[in-house]
Amino acid sequence: MNMNSISSKARIGSNVSLGEYVTISDGVEIGDNSVIESYCHLGYSNGRERGDLIIGRNAHIRSHSICYLGARIGADLVTGHHVIIRENSSIGDGFQLGAGSIVMGELEIGDHVKTGSRVEIGQKSKVGNFIWIFLNTTLINDKYPPSLEIDGPTIDDFAVIGAHSVIYPGVSVGFDALVGSGCFLSKDLSDLTIAVGNPSREIGPVTRIKLEDGVSAAYPWRHRFQRGYPEELTKKWLREVDAIASMPVNGSCFTESLR
Repeated sequence: MNMNSISSKARIGSNVSLGEYVTISDGVEIGDNSVIESYCHLGYSNGRERGDLIIGRNAHIRSHSICYLGARIGADLVTGHHVIIRENSSIGDGFQLGAGSIVMGELEIGDHVKTGSRVEIGQKSKVGNFIWIFLNTTLINDKYPPSLEIDGPTIDDFAVIGAHSVIYPGVSVGFDALVGSGCFLSKDLSDLTIAVGNPSREIGPVTRIKLEDGVSAAYPWRHRFQRGYPEELTKKWLREVDAIASMPVNGSCFTESLR
């Protein structure tokens, strides 16, 4: 028996699969070839939304998840179970949000961002493209809670945030930077640099981390891992390997060549 509640004003694309007990409210648009599993609510309103909920094509939203009105999400969204995406979130293509995670709204997330489980991305955060955020990590936005001074972190492209980390309000994480697991990052982190510890400290360039052969650099990560990314991008990433070998790690030319 189908117990769904689907608004007649919702705009649902072709070949969209719905589970049981799904609620789709007014002002919701779902792209073609999407899967919405059971017990999801799409189009929840808390009165603060600034527009409709737009979900791009090929989404797969797993059970017990909630997406608020006002969020705009690109193609190929994949979520775990029990996730929340709140109002006025601007999210690019290829977003993967782990189980039990929450995107707090009023923020920006770029393309191909992937998170682990139980991640919280606070309001006013600016998350770039091709970023990994691993489990139990929080991007916080209130330095002296409770207050009205809200300022989320900024995460630049290709950064990796290790598990159980906390990124402090207003902090910037650089291009291709690496935040080690359990780090409490309370100050800006330079491009291509590693931070560890609580309180955080920089310990050198990401290229110092080697694979088991003792020679090959583990980072930047995209030179050894391309699964699930568009082929035209992965070809470009592989061409960067030679550029890295011929440039100083701390030189500005090195960083600019990767952007």
